[in-house]
Amino acid sequence: MEKSIESIWKEGFLKNEALIAPQVNNLYTKKSQHLIDRFKRTFDLNIRWILGVSFALLVASYFAGALMAGFLLFLMMSYVAYTAYNELKALDKIDKGENSLSYLQSFKNWIESSIERYGRMYRLVYPGLILIFYFGLWFSDLLASLRLKVAKSTDDLIFGMHLYTTLFILAFALIMSIFSKAIHRQDVQLIYGGIISKLNDALADMKDLSQEQ
Repeated sequence: MEKSIESIWKEGFLKNEALIAPQVNNLYTKKSQHLIDRFKRTFDLNIRWILGVSFALLVASYFAGALMAGFLLFLMMSYVAYTAYNELKALDKIDKGENSLSYLQSFKNWIESSIERYGRMYRLVYPGLILIFYFGLWFSDLLASLRLKVAKSTDDLIFGMHLYTTLFILAFALIMSIFSKAIHRQDVQLIYGGIISKLNDALADMKDLSQEQ
């Protein structure tokens, strides 16, 4: 018996679907890898930027007569870069799983865990950078004339520093420590926001695709 037009159409559609589905899955696999590779490149560039800035500050501190402060800043920022490097290495150990969906979900979970870990670390890093920079700059050769001028014009001093300015800096450092997690999350959004947005879109599309199959 000859096949009806309707049965032929349905059979053709099913065969076509069978051919397209692996192609769609392969497309999302490539898209997933592209997102993660792009994130890695941006992350690696961020590490290099941190090291570059820390070295530039070390050199600048030498000429400003604040080498000790510059060295402390260099050590602290180098620690941040080293921590970031280890985070990047940990990303390579993420289980790729059976499909792109599980891989991307693991990648998203890694990002959230990394943000949380960095948030805790920056509770000390943010205020530390502020205080080192302030004390180092104040006692540098660059501000020697200003220190002398302040010492002659007021009695509101504490260890040779202007009292109210120092209290303001201490309060600012404390605030930065309290809101370190929120501040770091905004930093992440600024640098990686586009990638994270595409990651969320890809996850949503792949979840819809997996439900339809």
